[in-house]
Amino acid sequence: MKNKTTIIAHLAFWLFYTSVVGTGGYILSEGQEGWYFIINSLLFGGIVVYGNLWFILPFLLAKKYKRFGLTAIVFITVIIVLRLNTEHIFGLHFTDKYGWPAQFILTMQMLALMLLSTMFGGFLQWLNDREREVLLQKEKLQGELKFLKTQVNPHFMFNTLNNIYSLAYRQHPNAAPMIATLSKIMRYHLYDGSRERVGLQKEAEMLQDYIALQRLKYGDSLNVDFYTEGIENQHEIAPLLLVNFIENSFKHGDMDTNPEAFVNVNLTVEKGELHFTVENSFRFPSGMTKTEEIEEGVGLKNSKRLLDLAYPGRSSLETKAEGGTFLVDLRLKL
Repeated sequence: MKNKTTIIAHLAFWLFYTSVVGTGGYILSEGQEGWYFIINSLLFGGIVVYGNLWFILPFLLAKKYKRFGLTAIVFITVIIVLRLNTEHIFGLHFTDKYGWPAQFILTMQMLALMLLSTMFGGFLQWLNDREREVLLQKEKLQGELKFLKTQVNPHFMFNTLNNIYSLAYRQHPNAAPMIATLSKIMRYHLYDGSRERVGLQKEAEMLQDYIALQRLKYGDSLNVDFYTEGIENQHEIAPLLLVNFIENSFKHGDMDTNPEAFVNVNLTVEKGELHFTVENSFRFPSGMTKTEEIEEGVGLKNSKRLLDLAYPGRSSLETKAEGGTFLVDLRLKL
């Protein structure tokens, strides 16, 4: 992108300059002499522009102002003298024909090129700096995104391993199936978790595996509903974006104390928009009375930041605690 932009900028500059010089040569000169005038102007124009861009302008960009000023004055003076005294080599009689006005025009032409090339080089440097800043910012955001994922993964793994340990300690028959299901989830985390996008169907299957783990933990009495609709092969999503919401519904729900506890998960896609809701029975922890405090307690900060990084300006997340239930409502453009 950087090289392409630079090439286009150079081409645009020289097309503009050639059109101006060509018009002047056509008006002020006749026949073959007009072509010689254009060639001569392009030759000295190239020397001025690239001599400035390659050897003189770097002093200005490095903030060596005195060296830049002195070098620029000497350089452009030499070029102007050469331009005014080498016309006969090309068979031109422009200065002889028009006298000092012609000399003035040629001098101003070289000075204008010096000024324009300085502005042009400064503009290219600004573009490069901006591109570098954008790249650094992107790398920073990607690093933060990976860091947030590494925070989510151990949290999820440690909770699951603790559940398996509890079942294994009691020699529960569900311990082995839980290990098998966990291995599938770990494989997803390892091989797909670091990717920028994964198939939405694959993400949904991982969510089903996580819910299956919870069924094995709580048994058949667990009231969990997982509904999907509208998912197609072309739909993709940032990996590990949704599992934290479901994990929170189990971790901070009341499954251990409420026989009527429930978790309802809905994942639908319509016209390129994903709608994801997680609703679970809930009791306010001791000392918490507001939804904002619950959000702090259930650790949704990372999930919100993941959304901001992966879908800037393309998602909305609402949470609501009311009537003994906690609801997460997420919408995002795929």
